[in-house]
Amino acid sequence: MTHLRLSRSVTTAVAVAVAYTIAGKIGLRMAFVNASATAVWPPTGIALASFLVLGYGVWPGVLLGAFVVNLTTAGTVGTSLAIAAGNTLEGLLGAYLVLRFASGRHAFDQPHDVFRFAGLAGALGTTVSATIGVATLLLSGFASSSTAGHTWLTWWLGDAAGALVVAPFLILWSLPSQIPWSRRRALEAGVLALGLVAVGLAVFSDLSPIRGRHYPLEFLAVPLLLWVAFRFTPREASVMTVLLSAIAIWGTLRGVGPFGRFDPKVSLLLL
Repeated sequence: MTHLRLSRSVTTAVAVAVAYTIAGKIGLRMAFVNASATAVWPPTGIALASFLVLGYGVWPGVLLGAFVVNLTTAGTVGTSLAIAAGNTLEGLLGAYLVLRFASGRHAFDQPHDVFRFAGLAGALGTTVSATIGVATLLLSGFASSSTAGHTWLTWWLGDAAGALVVAPFLILWSLPSQIPWSRRRALEAGVLALGLVAVGLAVFSDLSPIRGRHYPLEFLAVPLLLWVAFRFTPREASVMTVLLSAIAIWGTLRGVGPFGRFDPKVSLLLL
């Protein structure tokens, strides 16, 4: 029995490490300020959700995944280990605060817990990785003091986005559905998803007839997001949030949409 439990723990940690590594490599492809800092960092959400859903015992998987991502991107073994430690501590702290003050995995059941999750895990916990990471880069000579502030802000915003967009999606889908599904409700969800994709492409892609104009039309997605929020549960709302975020990032990197007129490193921060 002990051997089986150990085997499951190792398998789970390895799975977390693989997921973290893949997401990290994707995120660092959008690192324009520093090779180790990006405004799009999904691994924070993966780490936070892993600790809340699977428990603190998966920390070796998070540490290994973060180490591999950094070592294969830039830096030395020492800097990669220090940054990985910061990434792991960030997830552990965020999970602890959510468990202690925001009902853990059920943080999205009540409005006050949603705000606590955003403040504690999204804003506060993410300062750990950004601070340790930038300090490591400065001490090792991989970043200069003149760019430290911008690098820290980029790092923090990327981690915060991962915590606020990716983590809720993973956490909520680890829980059973709270609404009875019917053909009519499924049809409504499908129409809503298609509508959100259509609006996302109209605003954030060059498929729009207003492409190249960079009009501030991002607000057009708000009615559809409100629709899913009122008609469905946070579980479905998290899907729509991830979907719209993916479209928005894709379009912004292509230089189109409301934020596409800026330099990529500025565009992603504004987005």
